Amino acid sequence: MQLGAHISTAGGVDKSPARARAIGCDCMQVFTRNQRNWQARPLGEDEIAGFRQARIDNHIHTVMSHGSYLVNPASPEPDKWERSLQAMGEELQRCQQLGIELYNFHPGAHLGSGVEAGIERIVAAIDQLCATFPEAGDVTLVLENVAGQGTTIGHRFAELALILDQVVQPERCAICLDTAHAFAAGYALHTEAGWEAMLAEFDLTLGLERLAAIHVNDSLVPFDSRKDRHALLGRGEIGPEAFIRLVSDPRTREVPMFLETPAGPEGWARELDWLRGIAAGQAVELPEIAMIKSSL
Repeated sequence: MQLGAHISTAGGVDKSPARARAIGCDCMQVFTRNQRNWQARPLGEDEIAGFRQARIDNHIHTVMSHGSYLVNPASPEPDKWERSLQAMGEELQRCQQLGIELYNFHPGAHLGSGVEAGIERIVAAIDQLCATFPEAGDVTLVLENVAGQGTTIGHRFAELALILDQVVQPERCAICLDTAHAFAAGYALHTEAGWEAMLAEFDLTLGLERLAAIHVNDSLVPFDSRKDRHALLGRGEIGPEAFIRLVSDPRTREVPMFLETPAGPEGWARELDWLRGIAAGQAVELPEIAMIKSSL
């Protein structure tokens, strides 16, 4: 079982593996660039080499890059779509340079042009990325399910399946399941029956073999609210039982898991300990953690 969190890259991405190990991570998620700026600082050779070595030294297994919030591969605006494609291509190259194996991004929003048209543009973006960067085939393009706000695409597994069914190289793609997003989108994973139904639908529409990562988040907002607001594990609307199932169910427990809760590094260390404890069958109480920062 691999448990980790979203780790700061302040001062350089090469600093992140030591920070991850310090709070007990087996895996980690990072931003390789400023996610709120179109312009990315080039990676230096020393930073690249330092990251690769630090990852080995700190025993970090799976690493996932979270893409920029600015990109929208579903955009009907040609300039925005091209700019998004360029930024995604740059991120794919950065992952390859750093040896990061998973590149996670949101499918985007169709902005009123319709789900079908939006999916066509997402497919075109993925196809162009794969054709332009064949040498980056060891970096998996990981689409994330969304909460369903506005015109975003991917709150239902069937929409994600429509994307993967149409791309030319589906073998280069996978899915990240965000628990808070799924709950907000109407998947009742807070109940045992809802958990089973969610995994059954995922397997039927996408295939569990495509589940490459899990964002482990509770939700501040109610079930089926279509809003994306993260909470501390077990303290939100989802509650603790879903996360007990998550680390106990053989269909999910071996998938790399990344915390994005509003806990900060010290809180994440406690949440990781709690998850490991319940995975080991121990009766572990929820940790006392203050919400100290905004979640992703």
